[in-house]
Amino acid sequence: MAGKTHKRQAMIQVLFVLAAFVLLNILSSSLHTRFDLTKEGRFTLTDATKNLLAETDDIITVRVFLEGEFPAGIKRLSNATRDILDEFRAYTGSQLQYEFVDPLDTPNVEERQAITNQLTAKGLMPRRLFDNQDGSSTNKVFFPGAIVIYRGREYPVMLLDEQNGQDAEAVINNSIALLEFKIANAIQKLQRSGKPQIAFLTGHGEWNGENIADISNSLAPYYILSQLDLEEFPLIPREVDLIIIAKPTIPFTEAEKFKIDQFIMGGGKMLWLVENLIADMDSLQTRSSFIAPSYNLNLEDMLFKYGVRINDNLVQDIRCNPIPLVVGVDPSGNAQQQKLFPWLYHPIITGANKDHPITKSLSPIAAEFVGTIDTIKQEGVKKDILLTTSQYTKVLYTPVKVDIAIAREQPVPKQFKKPFQPVAVALEGEFESVFKNRLAFSTLEMLDTIKDFTLREKSKQTKMIVIADGDMIRNDYDRRNDRPLPLGYYKFTRETFANKDFLLNSIEWLLDNSGIIVARSKDVQLRLLDAERIKQEKNYWQIFNICIPLLMILLGGIIYGVWRRHKFAY
Repeated sequence: MAGKTHKRQAMIQVLFVLAAFVLLNILSSSLHTRFDLTKEGRFTLTDATKNLLAETDDIITVRVFLEGEFPAGIKRLSNATRDILDEFRAYTGSQLQYEFVDPLDTPNVEERQAITNQLTAKGLMPRRLFDNQDGSSTNKVFFPGAIVIYRGREYPVMLLDEQNGQDAEAVINNSIALLEFKIANAIQKLQRSGKPQIAFLTGHGEWNGENIADISNSLAPYYILSQLDLEEFPLIPREVDLIIIAKPTIPFTEAEKFKIDQFIMGGGKMLWLVENLIADMDSLQTRSSFIAPSYNLNLEDMLFKYGVRINDNLVQDIRCNPIPLVVGVDPSGNAQQQKLFPWLYHPIITGANKDHPITKSLSPIAAEFVGTIDTIKQEGVKKDILLTTSQYTKVLYTPVKVDIAIAREQPVPKQFKKPFQPVAVALEGEFESVFKNRLAFSTLEMLDTIKDFTLREKSKQTKMIVIADGDMIRNDYDRRNDRPLPLGYYKFTRETFANKDFLLNSIEWLLDNSGIIVARSKDVQLRLLDAERIKQEKNYWQIFNICIPLLMILLGGIIYGVWRRHKFAY
């Protein structure tokens, strides 16, 4: 009788386990729950990314070129890329597919070269691996990137985000932190049904044509680019999403300012690259010094109303780029000898806010004859300092004399007492019109000719960025090969600065209404092990990790055997 009771109880327990298993299976297929136990939320996607993935209506293919034998750092980046793609897949299901491949895994040299040229043309730059032992370069070239494919269109993504002056571990860490943004941003661009329109303002001596060719080429695949002359329109067309003012040199009329103001009041975005003083290297071609006069652009009241003031000054910075100066004649007597000297008026500036999505993990930026910016308190407007000079900065107020002789002098750090001067500011919020209660009669007459126009005295929620250096967007031009040089390339040192990255990030931030760019500010903490302690305790932890699990299994078996003997004892 007791045996039948035990059998019945065993049958009930088995049925209960089966029922629980079926119930859990049903719940797991209908409910979606994931837990991120990392302190910084490494595997938690932002809400904007989740919404983007939830709206995916076709197959997304990601081809990652990080397959093969790599050093530990690159392998960690490869594994992190796989993890983030798995996380994306949790929200898209089978609509996101990915594969890891080694594009150069072929013995044919010509075929490898053809693949290298093809990937480079698509925007993926090759990198050379370095030997872990002595840091020397090897012959192995790889492409630390991916191609995102959607409905026959492709978008290249560089997964390795290198920054000047950072060690390898920090570079890998920053690259992992940016994976979500880079892949989500690629998907967003490919899924757009229409392209935002960016207009470069003309008519005031702004940079155009070959001077902005590199940034234009980078923007063209994903935005509609146009030129906008304010004289040709009664108001700025509604289809324009962003206006870029790239170093104006001719003053603005009140009517032109009114058109820009009402564009902003309607929610339009602005990227101002404006400097007040006339100063450039061409002025030193025929003379050794000059006084930098003002452009008198007539924008002071406008920018002040929005929350910033570009000052009539120039900064000198000990952290700067050099210029070549003649130091003599070579022994043959046929050519002049030149040497590079630090030019304090060409500061190397850096991101002020390491957590802002525009400047996070950003390399230094090259500036030329830059001024400073003050922020003005305006209700409802949030301001973030984006770029600053170094801690060794001097500010020269108008009238400023620029003398080439200063390059030959050794700067004295204690004389540079104005550290971290702001040179770029981001503003967002609701701006008040500069023309509130102050419309000129000529402007009123113009408004009478515009049908269905309503004056706006306060803007919708919008954004703008003000940069006190108009040359930041200008690229040099290689006339021998008839092509623009990379934006940020400094010809005297052959170093490329992050000017283009900063401007592209700024444009992304200005035009991003979905919030995807917030993922750029995510952080992944680097938790390094103590190398010395590893050496000392290596054997202990090896034995611990082998023996303790075995002892736990043995102890569990003994406890289970004792429990069964006690439970089923007669």
